[in-house]
Amino acid sequence: MTNSPAPGTAEPARAASPLTISEQGAFWVGVGRKPTEAGTAAEAAMYVQYQIPADLRHPLPVVMVHGGGGQGTDYLSTPDGRPGWATRFLQAGYAVYVVDRPGHGRSPYHPDVLGPIEGAAPTYEFIRWLFCDGAARPGSQWPGSGEVGDDSALDQLMASQGPTLPTFAENEEQMRRCGAELLDRIGPAVLITHSMGAPFGWLVADARPGLVKALVSIEPIGPPFTELPGLGKLEWGLTAAPITYEPPVRTPEELRLRLREARGHGLQDCLVQDEQAGPVRSLPGLRGFPIAVVAADTSPFAPFQHGVADYLAQAGADAELLRLADLGLTGNGHLPMGEKNSDDVAEALMTWLNKRLAAAEETPR
Repeated sequence: MTNSPAPGTAEPARAASPLTISEQGAFWVGVGRKPTEAGTAAEAAMYVQYQIPADLRHPLPVVMVHGGGGQGTDYLSTPDGRPGWATRFLQAGYAVYVVDRPGHGRSPYHPDVLGPIEGAAPTYEFIRWLFCDGAARPGSQWPGSGEVGDDSALDQLMASQGPTLPTFAENEEQMRRCGAELLDRIGPAVLITHSMGAPFGWLVADARPGLVKALVSIEPIGPPFTELPGLGKLEWGLTAAPITYEPPVRTPEELRLRLREARGHGLQDCLVQDEQAGPVRSLPGLRGFPIAVVAADTSPFAPFQHGVADYLAQAGADAELLRLADLGLTGNGHLPMGEKNSDDVAEALMTWLNKRLAAAEETPR
């Protein structure tokens, strides 16, 4: 298989050589049966497409998980038609699995299975604010004008957007179930998650200890314990669905919290556990492997990403806050895998990943 650039785009020199795929295919995980008035329907399942390069240089596959109302196409190509992160990781020698979370993309949505669609359809105004607000500023990495009616990249992104599922908690339980089955099938893996797909990483690592070897969370939803009207609250810290704490927590109210003051201009004060109210509870399912919380500098999520990393670190996770600006990557918004410097961001993440995985291999067991 040879990967060619979209018409009118310049292919980076690093991608000039052909990409040879030794195996590719697709399957669904989490296929169950749900009784309905019309008969037995398939329970919400998750579509997975995979490609394995002929030049396989890394033993661990990478699973790419989209956010919000998007789908796996977020990783297949950029809104302006360049190869996406799935291709770049393949070229670097990784096997890549790209998922469409239940109810998104090629994981069909039906209200008899997933509940009625609530709220308005995705709008240009909201998507523009979330992904390309400030596109006209010098240095912006959004690959278009950001203007409705005058931005083909924005049109392409809008076309991929579907409904947000009715509640956080039910959505996350589906992610946990399907993600756990995926790792049961493919074995140990690296997870790359984005935005509202972040709980996929937290919950699957919790459900399958030892099978998540690294987790790269791009602009994860937060801050801890946040509430989004109509969707629910992250009652368990970073998830709406229950996650394992040690000592055990029966209800979220048992977590004693305090507001930690942010140290930095423009950053948001975020909740952490209150060390003065008793022992800090750990998240045992998130220990023992490296976690990167990746923050872009112009995203609406930028003010609270430190809060996500702080909450993880306090609970015993090996979590590191990676600010793209500190890596010399500036002007990024909430979709770095789709922006002009997407290749540079991918390379930075692979550098971090390779370094941390190599260090883990050298650590005596």
